[in-house]
Amino acid sequence: MLPESERRDTADRERRGRATLLACLAAAVWMFLYEAAKQAFLPNLSAWQSHAMTIAVSACTAAIVTYVAIIRQAGILRSLADEQALRATLELRQEALAHSEARYRLLVEASPEAIVVHSVGVLLYVNAAAARLMGVADGGSLVGVTTGDMFFAAESERSLSADDVSPEWREYRVLRSDGERIDVEAASVNITYAARPAVQTVLRDISHRKVLEARLIHDAFHDPLTGLPNRALFCDRVTHALSRLQRTANYTTTVLFLDLDDFKSVNDTLGHAAGDRVLAAVGDRLCSVTRECDTVARLGGDEFAILLEEPESRDEVLAIVTRVYTALAAPLRVNGRDLAIAASIGVAFATAEDNATTLLRNADVAMYEAKESGTSRHAIYDPCMYEAIVQRLALEAELREAALDPAAAGFLLVYQPIVELSSGNIRGLEALLRWNHPTRGFTTPDAFIPMAERIGTIVPLGQWVLEEACRQLEVWRTLWQTAGRDPRSLPGVSVNLSAKQLQKPGLVADVQRALRLTKAGPDRVTLEVTESVIMQQTEATLDTLTQLKRLGVQLAIDDFGTGYSSLSYLQKFPVDILKIDRVFVEGVARSGSDLALARTIVMLGSTLGLRTIAEGIEDDKQREQLELLGCDFGQGFLFAKPMIAAAASAWLQQTSTAGFGDTAVEPMAAEC
Repeated sequence: MLPESERRDTADRERRGRATLLACLAAAVWMFLYEAAKQAFLPNLSAWQSHAMTIAVSACTAAIVTYVAIIRQAGILRSLADEQALRATLELRQEALAHSEARYRLLVEASPEAIVVHSVGVLLYVNAAAARLMGVADGGSLVGVTTGDMFFAAESERSLSADDVSPEWREYRVLRSDGERIDVEAASVNITYAARPAVQTVLRDISHRKVLEARLIHDAFHDPLTGLPNRALFCDRVTHALSRLQRTANYTTTVLFLDLDDFKSVNDTLGHAAGDRVLAAVGDRLCSVTRECDTVARLGGDEFAILLEEPESRDEVLAIVTRVYTALAAPLRVNGRDLAIAASIGVAFATAEDNATTLLRNADVAMYEAKESGTSRHAIYDPCMYEAIVQRLALEAELREAALDPAAAGFLLVYQPIVELSSGNIRGLEALLRWNHPTRGFTTPDAFIPMAERIGTIVPLGQWVLEEACRQLEVWRTLWQTAGRDPRSLPGVSVNLSAKQLQKPGLVADVQRALRLTKAGPDRVTLEVTESVIMQQTEATLDTLTQLKRLGVQLAIDDFGTGYSSLSYLQKFPVDILKIDRVFVEGVARSGSDLALARTIVMLGSTLGLRTIAEGIEDDKQREQLELLGCDFGQGFLFAKPMIAAAASAWLQQTSTAGFGDTAVEPMAAEC
């Protein structure tokens, strides 16, 4: 068989030969017709004339035939050249197309993306990556399988049809050969495959991403420590419960808000790891005593909440509260120690007007009300509780602002004298903090002192009290000097230290700074600490009191007898004075336990070389009995009520005129 190029050349020569032959045949026919016509129409021509005309016509015919043959040959050559150029172009295109198809097939076969081609719901081609995705070794084994048997829409499990053609990524599920369903995303385009319309689909396995998304969603709505729903998920479920409450008659829902009592001590003594184990155990115990339809959540820190859906009655809610207390009360072994867990619980019954925020807030308010009543208590929300909380928060905010400038905010000191029981001489004045609120008027110390202690503003307030009392001491010193009185008879001031102040690392420096700024004599300043406070962190407290004593101030234990003091520590503490609490003074005039306790405290003070002061003396019988017991000093309404600084100065002048106060006194003391 001849090569293609030689066959084309042979065909070209044949075409040109046929063209020449046709031209010659046309010339011959023409000459024949000419001769016939010449004989018919010019019979009288001579031979010479006939030959001459034939020669002339033959020459012209030959020229014309030659011209026509040349033109025809040229046309054929041009046509052949065009065909050859077109043929070369087509060959180049076919070659390029063949290379392109080879590259495409190589790319598709080697692509890490899973690619399938299907038409009218039947697979026509599956590359290697798609075969691995579908769990088979050879993609050819899937050719002919219908797409509806393997591909499903993720949101509805609907089979993938030929109409699902979109260049945008959509999520589907693929049924693998092993029966497992995996999540994929796919994008499709229309193509021509094997000379017929088809769809090419690219698949990506997103199973790991879906797992990660599910984990992230779970973590976003669950507490990582306990695995319980967090605040966001809890509020969402409360919202759904409240919407059902509004749609359904006789439907009820309740929220319990729990806060562990004294949980901070667990972290402080056993460490945060132990605290985490306690929180996890609490979560497990709460789940064990609630119903499957209820939601137990950890809101943060040591706060938990329970959503009770459709409790039968309030009695059932309270029964669940009781079960919670019982479950928490079971000893929990942590770090070799048995811990007893207690919690305060607030109960809020939902109403149609509530939303998730208000219902949770109401339960929180009730919990704080329960906590104010003691440990392991519960309280049911009442609207008046919220009003009290609002007022308390407003007072806290005002107290924080007032601590920045106490004098401008209406804080002032009043002074109550301390007198010697045997002589009646004034030995000191106790400074008491009062608050003349700009809008509330005079606010009792019981209303703001515990609050200031709780929120920490007692520290700046206590420092202000100390400095103000020391300044007033210097005012009285000047008054004494102006009156020419014996400086040794100048009464001292006594200032209470709060627990927060005593725990502050810079307390000694603060006291030293107050003495330096006011130029007050430390021997005339007494610092009082309550018995319960002084027994906290005894070693650290002993060190702080020792440093304070080195400054030259006197130290007193206030409210003595109401707490518990170890005699060994009491002997170590560098204190000078014991103050007998007023609860023992009230019944001291009557024989009984109060008298016995007061006698014991006086004897203890005498044994340890400490002076004693009785608080709250209101009548002469109490004074006489305390004097008989050997109590050194007393204070109370019998001698004088608390007075502002100006009134106290006038009172000091009057009593000195009446003959009191000129006797030299040992340093004595004012309380805040």
